[in-house]
Amino acid sequence: MVRPREAVEVRGKGRGDRVLLLSWTRPDSYGDVVVAHLPVALITGIALMLPHVVSCDDLPLMPCTFLRLTGYPCPFCGLTRSFWAIAHGDWAFAVHDAPVACLVYLATALLFAWHSTALITGLRVRSSLFRLLKSPIAVWLMVTMVALNWAYRLASGLD
Repeated sequence: MVRPREAVEVRGKGRGDRVLLLSWTRPDSYGDVVVAHLPVALITGIALMLPHVVSCDDLPLMPCTFLRLTGYPCPFCGLTRSFWAIAHGDWAFAVHDAPVACLVYLATALLFAWHSTALITGLRVRSSLFRLLKSPIAVWLMVTMVALNWAYRLASGLD
């Protein structure tokens, strides 16, 4: 049995229905919270901590096949180096090398904070904002950001 939820509510546009912007519940079992939040907290936590444990040069990454075959960087070239640079506080390098990596890093940090907070408080937190990420507009926005980052790298002559 789930206890009553507390929520921030927003009215739907032009409709009488109510859309939950944010809701949290305290399940009977902490296991429900762990199942809902631990996987994402672990993945994002590892991504945020790995740059402090392993040097970027020591990563077992294969050289970019696209770069090797064409001589041009692929849309994702530079993201790992920029992510590592941000983790070490070198935002200037990250913005110069792959600006979209800054958004990826911030999103990773926000997801880690969201899911870690849920684990610490024992609340199962849900938001309708995450459904927006699955919408066609959000997908096109993400594809456009990666394409603009790629165009920037090509125009700048970065490898």
